[in-house]
Amino acid sequence: MRHLFGGTTSDYAMQQVGNQLLLRPGATGQVWTAVNGGTQLTDLTDTGGVPITSVVAAADGSVAFYGPEDVTEAFIDFGFGRRYTLIASDIASTVSSRLDSLVATAADDAATKAAAAQAAAISTAADNAAALYLPSAITTVDSLIAAATPVAPAYFAHRGGGMVRPEHTLAAYRAAAAMRYPLEVSVNVDASGELWCLHDSTVDRTTNRTGLLSSYTTEEVSQQIETNSRPLLGAGWEEQRLVPLRQVLDEFLGKVPILLEPKANDAVVPCQQLLDASYPHAPRSVIWKAHIGTLSLPWAKARGYRTWVYLDSGTSDATMDEKDSMVDYWGVNTTFTDTRIGQVVARGKPVFAWSVYRRSQVARLTGLGVVGMMSSDPRYVSTSAPQRTASRWDLQIKEPGCTPTIDYDPDYTLEFAPAPDVGWVSIPALPFQSVGLGTYCPIAVGAGGYRISFDMKYKVLPGTTTLHAGIYFGKQSDDPYRFGTANATGGYHLVMRANGQMQVYRHTAASTSGTPIGSVVATSAPVADTAMSFQVDVTPTTVEVRRTDGAGWTTGAVADTTYRGGYFGLSNGSIDDAGNRPYWRNLVVTQL
Repeated sequence: MRHLFGGTTSDYAMQQVGNQLLLRPGATGQVWTAVNGGTQLTDLTDTGGVPITSVVAAADGSVAFYGPEDVTEAFIDFGFGRRYTLIASDIASTVSSRLDSLVATAADDAATKAAAAQAAAISTAADNAAALYLPSAITTVDSLIAAATPVAPAYFAHRGGGMVRPEHTLAAYRAAAAMRYPLEVSVNVDASGELWCLHDSTVDRTTNRTGLLSSYTTEEVSQQIETNSRPLLGAGWEEQRLVPLRQVLDEFLGKVPILLEPKANDAVVPCQQLLDASYPHAPRSVIWKAHIGTLSLPWAKARGYRTWVYLDSGTSDATMDEKDSMVDYWGVNTTFTDTRIGQVVARGKPVFAWSVYRRSQVARLTGLGVVGMMSSDPRYVSTSAPQRTASRWDLQIKEPGCTPTIDYDPDYTLEFAPAPDVGWVSIPALPFQSVGLGTYCPIAVGAGGYRISFDMKYKVLPGTTTLHAGIYFGKQSDDPYRFGTANATGGYHLVMRANGQMQVYRHTAASTSGTPIGSVVATSAPVADTAMSFQVDVTPTTVEVRRTDGAGWTTGAVADTTYRGGYFGLSNGSIDDAGNRPYWRNLVVTQL
């Protein structure tokens, strides 16, 4: 911009004559860039904006003109022997304006930088706090799933491992976390708004009380409600108190990943509010778990949570398409057909299956491309070796790998007898039910094979003398075995009839009937509530069964090599009355 020169009470054309300064109206002056020498400035205008090349003093001797663009200092020579210095007379207002602008810009810049610095400081503080709360060795959700493949799947503790520990309790979560299994946590809300780890909206199935959890206050839940896990897991268990979600998050968040699901609709918002307010770093190690019908996925994705969405058997592809953009992992049930599971896997996202409690289920699912196992017995299904060779049923604690035909159902599990029969076990469900003994499987075979020893008795003898019970053995897999049923894999079945007849059958996969091998052995008829002892020897070439509480009761070494699998279990055989069911004790597996 052009700046104004002159126009003040000090700006006049004057000549010094003696000791006086005399005005020189109409004097013509040239404008220069320096007090001596320099360059003449001719790009000037008068105060009206008319271009001029020199300056003419007004009738009163005053001087006023505009200099070249952005020039604020000049020197004028009226030909009186010296040049006078001129400073742009509008410089003060210009400087003030520019200063105001600079100050405003600087203020805006400072505010922006301060806000950025504050945000960075808050972020750094949050990261540092999270680093303290979440150890640097944390297994994040992403690192866990990124490493999961069908060859090496990820295993999650379904309900904390609810087939071997009281489900959704601190005891269950601690045991699973100690073995580094991620936790599956279900929550519901009480009448006071507190979230508790509980699968059902009612307390009927898993506790000593009845009714909706939402009908109890926090104080009532904490002081009066505890689990009733003994029918499923054994009388050796102490019943547990329910645990609040806050306590679980405080203890395990960041140590193992957590799949978190509010089960009932009234628990969703309290759960979201708790995470938002108290656990802003939770998305690092929490997967938001929900049914395909949920409306909570936008909330979860907006906060950076990974989502696991599980399906119904009738869920359509169109329904899945609607939610696909908000889903990180799909969930399938083990009851789904191979075809349906394959279709879900083919969508390209990691698939987790629930609820897995058999190694044979893992083999099937990984073969279909599933990479995550939501297991009620993760220690057992994630390993391939036996954990013991002799029973400890006197402790009345359900063992890992105890595989009834139906999971989570006390009627089908192994039942521990009370005094005076402590150490004996039975299967209450009838007819034709069995329980696999996976904790001893696959049997570690010696050079000469292996031996299974056990005692069996009928507390009350069956009314029909041909009814029988015993054990099955030699199966290649821990898939279910049921007498009189077309089973998935073959094996052998030892039967002990109520009339004293002992016999071994070979069962072919997919066949409902067995083929006897060797002859029927006539032993003394069982006596009610009296133990009988047995040995089953499996060598590389033969199978032999002995009843050892008498002399000479043996099938002899029967030449049969059809089945040499390492899985076995207890079988009610053809017994059809729970009052006549068999009992077993003193199981021992020995290498030959």
